[in-house]
Amino acid sequence: MRLLTIGGKLPAIDLKKTGRNIARMRKDLGISVRELQIMFGFTSPQAIYNWQNGTCLPSVDNFIVLASIFGASIDEIIAIEGEDSDDYEDEDPVFYPQILS
Repeated sequence: MRLLTIGGKLPAIDLKKTGRNIARMRKDLGISVRELQIMFGFTSPQAIYNWQNGTCLPSVDNFIVLASIFGASIDEIIAIEGEDSDDYEDEDPVFYPQILS
C-alpha cells in the first residue's frame, strides 16, 4: 500500500477554511447559530462558534449531520490545506510506502 502526499506533505484539514465553509453554508441557508444549536440539541452554541472560528472540528457524526442539513457532502464542507491554492500547483504527487502491521 502506498500513501499519497501532495508536494511531499500529507494532506491535512484546514481548520480555518473548514470553519468558513460551515459558516457560509449555514448563512446561505438562512440558518442562525441558535437554530443550528437547537438542531444538534446542544445546550450552548459554543461548539458551533468553535467550528466556525476554526478552533476545533466537528466529530465525524456531527459532520454527517451538517452535511445532511446543508444538503452537501462532507467533502464539500472540509477544506484541505493547500487545496484551492497555488501551493502545490507545479509539484507532482509523491508516494511513500506505508508499512501496515
